[in-house]
Amino acid sequence: MGSSDVPPSSAPPWLTDAANGCLGAGVFFWLVTYVLMVHRAHATRATPVPLLPLGVNLAWECVFVAYVCDTWLEYLGFALWLLFDIPVLLVTAKYASASFASQPMVARNVGKTVGLTFVVSAASIAYFSYWWLAEPHRGYGIKWGKTWKELEARDTTELSYWTAGVAQMLFSVGALSMLVQRGHSGGQSYAIWFCRFVGTMMGLPVTTLLLWWYWPEAHGFVLQPASCTIVGVTMICDLIYPFVLAQVQATEEVLPDGTVIAPWDARASKKHS
Repeated sequence: MGSSDVPPSSAPPWLTDAANGCLGAGVFFWLVTYVLMVHRAHATRATPVPLLPLGVNLAWECVFVAYVCDTWLEYLGFALWLLFDIPVLLVTAKYASASFASQPMVARNVGKTVGLTFVVSAASIAYFSYWWLAEPHRGYGIKWGKTWKELEARDTTELSYWTAGVAQMLFSVGALSMLVQRGHSGGQSYAIWFCRFVGTMMGLPVTTLLLWWYWPEAHGFVLQPASCTIVGVTMICDLIYPFVLAQVQATEEVLPDGTVIAPWDARASKKHS
């Protein structure tokens, strides 16, 4: 976001283009993540994402496409995210009954869970975005040079940072929790983790720290406690994730059809056979 920002004269002239490049890298790696998720879900017959973060993520993308985006570059990025997220939603619906077989109440209400999360999240993000953009200079510091739909001093960079940061923190915590709870790598892989981690880092801290370094009066929010908590929790979960994945893959069992199951499910199956 902020692709049309005009930095102060003290900042280098290439700053906006560099920030856009970092965001573009984040968009690219997340698009690859979505493709890999769908492929891995079909290969292992398991849902690739936690349900609540999926609903939040879809809501965030829809609100920004419908309301917040201001330039063709922003529309393109969010529209592609939303387009590539639809197959993730479809494979989640397809394999939910198998993935949540041990939790029949969840399995029966996957659609309702994701749908309710989507509605509540969309309403919340839309209201927050409306409030944020209704008045100039919302957020940290002085917002001159930041415009939104020809309105001065509206900072969509900080708006997207907080909303995306919360959504990403939920996603990272949820992905790690899902891996531990399942005890197998169905719907997961190192490639998915790597692309998701790089995409998140490029889109959130890398871009914003670059802007803060050269334009601190408008981007000091990146060093505030709430920001450090969001990014810190996200990074901790994402850095732990590959080690947990390695442990899980060392103990799981792969069935002939590609389905992976936890060791306790494998032992139970052998006991009953």
